[in-house]
Amino acid sequence: MNLSEQLGIINRHMEKAPVDVFGMANELGLNCHFAYLEDEISGMLEKVSEDSYRVTANASHPKTRQRFTVAHEIGHYILHRKLIGDGVDDNRAYRSTELGKYHNTAIGPKQETEANKFAASVLMPIALIRGELAEDPTIIADILAHKFEVSKMAMQIRMSNL
Repeated sequence: MNLSEQLGIINRHMEKAPVDVFGMANELGLNCHFAYLEDEISGMLEKVSEDSYRVTANASHPKTRQRFTVAHEIGHYILHRKLIGDGVDDNRAYRSTELGKYHNTAIGPKQETEANKFAASVLMPIALIRGELAEDPTIIADILAHKFEVSKMAMQIRMSNL
């Protein structure tokens, strides 16, 4: 699947809230599942074969964090595939860590920030947030966070960057 097709899948999933990030991952060909990882590990992206990858989210983390983790790992898949090697695992601060199965030194702070921005853009599309604000300019981050199935903090950050 080429980049244009991948971006088409991503854009189609971003048309309504909450974004079906798990469906997006599956449609992109990423096997997405949950596992009980060390508490400090939020998730990982693993190369399963030459052209197959798996996303794992920590089953013990809240649903909002799992959704952000999956979106973050999709970001690595789209933006940093050549740097992934065998895999990358991310801690609670979304940094590659020695605690997990993979400590990928090719993925640094720059790539982690890019994957975080990708995840925020996917889970909280600006067009959808602006649409909500146009309907009700007094709507608060709590309500939007619930509707978009993200944390209140993530929504507050996203709204402050509109």
